[in-house]
Amino acid sequence: MALKYSIENLENVDETHQSLYKKTESGGFILDVEGAVGADRLAEVNQKAVDNALEAQRRRKTVERVTSALGVDDASELDAAIEALKSAPQKAQKGAQSDQEAVIAQIRKDFETKLAEKDQALSQIKLNGAKARFQSELQSAGFPTKAAEMFAAANMNRVNLDEGGEIRILSEKGTPLAGSGADGFANLSDLSKELAAAMPEFLVDKGKGGGGKAPASGSGNAAPNSKFGNLAAKVTGFSDLPLE
Repeated sequence: MALKYSIENLENVDETHQSLYKKTESGGFILDVEGAVGADRLAEVNQKAVDNALEAQRRRKTVERVTSALGVDDASELDAAIEALKSAPQKAQKGAQSDQEAVIAQIRKDFETKLAEKDQALSQIKLNGAKARFQSELQSAGFPTKAAEMFAAANMNRVNLDEGGEIRILSEKGTPLAGSGADGFANLSDLSKELAAAMPEFLVDKGKGGGGKAPASGSGNAAPNSKFGNLAAKVTGFSDLPLE
């Protein structure tokens, strides 16, 4: 029989194997082995990898903005571009130059305003699509249809878009979480599973209700309204959502 890496006590461990365990500061026991990494340490490493990826992305964006503003192809040409700006002769009088700069500034402001409006509209479209996928993932995690609708609406504050328009799941501190996504970040499926684990009382009881019905429900499509009323305080914004 395989030995468990972490256990609470040695009561169910064969006496010949008890010496293989060492007591932890928290009071449990773990196998006394070298090279093993606990789940907490692995999660910490994964989160640092995500944080480093975000920092690298921010720095790359900064370099891209500077090179674009100076009209160079890559960072290796920055020094030459800066020196050219320093040595460029003044070709216009101060007054004319000020007028020209004012016109350019206004054009830039108008362009940035229109671009921001388009970006906002596109972001909203993406978030609406994310909400629909979120509801589907909640149902896959075991929430009945009505609960999935309500929890999707109540937890959209944890769904965000990064600078590249990618969906990011946020922690309580508002920072992107590491997870099972292909790029190392958490996805909607991870968030749905987290909510299912935190509130199993809302899930469809497939083992006891019979036919996949929710406990104390008559149909298997939704949990009773009294359950939503009693536990609404557990979810941010839940009390503001309609129950019918």
